[in-house]
Amino acid sequence: MNRSARLATFVLVLALAASITGWILEFSARRSPTEPVRAISTGNPAARTQAADIAPIAGLFGARAGDEAGDIRLVGVIAQGKSGQGIALLSVDSKPAVALRAGEDIGPGITLAEVRADRVVVNRSGVPQEIRLPGKPAPEGITRVQ
Repeated sequence: MNRSARLATFVLVLALAASITGWILEFSARRSPTEPVRAISTGNPAARTQAADIAPIAGLFGARAGDEAGDIRLVGVIAQGKSGQGIALLSVDSKPAVALRAGEDIGPGITLAEVRADRVVVNRSGVPQEIRLPGKPAPEGITRVQ
């Protein structure tokens, strides 16, 4: 072995020994916390001062707007062509259906954006969400041809 290889080996072994010594000293040192641990009561509202909007985060994990908007159900539509205009019959919070035109407010922060032949698009705080008409079963005696 030549002299430079022995020198490089010596330097690397020295560095390894210094690294191991540093980690041993780090883990064996007894330290007291800089701030004492305090118990936080469960009734403390500091941790939950405002509701978090998780829609953007859910989108990062592949979540999509589903066929239902939770508390809004599409009962019927009267669409005016493909322009997105028209009237939709919406049931909010299981209340009787209300007729609304495209552009009208459904509730606080919720607007009816578009009316299509088989669905509507609502904006919930600027986030578009599709709600489809529920499918109707075929009448008795009629089978669907595929």
